[in-house]
Amino acid sequence: MPDPRASGPAKTKLCAGWITPKVVKDLDIDLAAYPHGVLTLDKIRVYFGRSRFSLAFKTLQYSIRRVEFDNWLLKRCGAPVVRHAVREIERDGDSYVIDGEYRCRYLVGAGGTRCPVKRSLFPPEQGRLIVTLEVEYEARPKAPTCTLFYPYGGLAGYGWYVPKAGAVNIGYGGVASQYDGNFRWLWGAFMQTLRDRGLVSGYIPPPTGHPYFVGDRRKDVRRDNAFIVGDAAGLATVDMGEGIGPAVESGLAAAREIAGEGRYELAGVPENTLSGLPARLMSRFITSA
Repeated sequence: MPDPRASGPAKTKLCAGWITPKVVKDLDIDLAAYPHGVLTLDKIRVYFGRSRFSLAFKTLQYSIRRVEFDNWLLKRCGAPVVRHAVREIERDGDSYVIDGEYRCRYLVGAGGTRCPVKRSLFPPEQGRLIVTLEVEYEARPKAPTCTLFYPYGGLAGYGWYVPKAGAVNIGYGGVASQYDGNFRWLWGAFMQTLRDRGLVSGYIPPPTGHPYFVGDRRKDVRRDNAFIVGDAAGLATVDMGEGIGPAVESGLAAAREIAGEGRYELAGVPENTLSGLPARLMSRFITSA
């Protein structure tokens, strides 16, 4: 009899949801055959603060909806999925035992900031805490260009408008210590900024918050046969606070070690989403605080 907790869609992931060409290559994705919507972002426009002054940078990124993208990846890999809220992880010889129900030889923690593997087996994160306030809603995008506002709401943060196929993601975020308790109060002003530039109109659903870390890469991400990857290891990029690329890179590296094809190290995990001047410009707003 199948486990009643098995299968089902992936949880909704609060995320601006753009992916790099490297993610597409690493995951061997044929974008022409991808069954859900994907937009090519060939330009990023950056407004400086709330002013009207802006610069546009050429780029090549893709926007996806995580609720579609994650579910598709799960189905494509063919692995059985069991939903279980982990309470306790214990070491038993060469194995790990989860809540007395599951036993495994290898354990990969990919549960984000509050990952139980990280909490149980690794030291607390020492990186910078990033907080975001954002919403994704179904709508026809008002503009095709990914638009950023640097800085926004603090010296180490930015706001964004990311168009998608049939949806829009908007929000802002940055180093938590820079907001001085005004984090949620900025939402009204941010919405007005977007409306003034013709990026949104009409009713916009209320936003939701999400915390994660941009951590120090000189850390222990492997202990015996336990690994932590992605946001569980605080691997978001320093220029954009973007986590999909580092999650994919670190996950593949951990998988290669488990398969006996290499060693899991962070040297190959990208620290920046962009390159050149845009990366240098953006990274100072994440790392300067």
